[in-house]
Amino acid sequence: MILTLLALLGMQQGIADRLSGRVPPDVDAAVESLGTDAAARGLPIDPLIQKAIEGSAKRVPPERVIAAVRLVVMQLDTAAAALRAGGMISDTLAIAAGAFAINAGMDARDITNLILRGGGQTAVNVRLELNVAGTLVAMGVPSAEAANLVSASVQSDSPATKLLSLPSRVQGEVARAAAAQARRGPPPGHPQPPPHPPAPPHP
Repeated sequence: MILTLLALLGMQQGIADRLSGRVPPDVDAAVESLGTDAAARGLPIDPLIQKAIEGSAKRVPPERVIAAVRLVVMQLDTAAAALRAGGMISDTLAIAAGAFAINAGMDARDITNLILRGGGQTAVNVRLELNVAGTLVAMGVPSAEAANLVSASVQSDSPATKLLSLPSRVQGEVARAAAAQARRGPPPGHPQPPPHPPAPPHP
C-alpha cells in the first residue's frame, strides 16, 4: 500500500514537471489529479498531458481545456473497457489507440468485435488495427464498416504495409466512384440544376 502511494505521488510529480510553465495553474492542478487517477486505473497519461498543453498553447480558456482533458479520460476509460471485453490484456498504447478511434467516431462495440475477430492478437497488432480503423472512421467510413474492412485485411494475412495503406485505397475508391457518378450525371428524377438562376421577367 505504501509503495502504491509513493508510486502515485511520483506519477503526480512527473505530470507536474511536464506541465510546469506550459499551462495555467488551475489546468495544472486539474490534470495532475485526473492523470494520477487515470494512471491508478491503468490508463495512459500522455494523451491528457498533450491535450492540456495543446489547448493552453492555443490560448483556449482554462475551463474548456479542463473539460477537454476530462473528455479524453472518458474516451480512454471507454477504450479500456472495449479492449477488456475483447480479451485484450491492458496495454496503455493500445488503450490510447482505442481512444483515438473513439474520438474519430468509432463505436466501442466495434472495437471489441474487431479484437475478437482477430483472436489472440498481440498488442502491437491491435494498436495498428485501431489506428487504421480510427483513420477510416475519421474519413467518413461508418464504424462497423471500418471494423469489417480492417478485420478482412487481417484475416487475409495481408502484410502490415497493406493494412496501413487501407485508408488511402479506400479514399481512392471513393474518388473513382465520385468521378464515375459525375460522368454518368445525376440519377433519374434528379435533373441537373441550371448553371445560373433564371433572369427575372421584364416589367
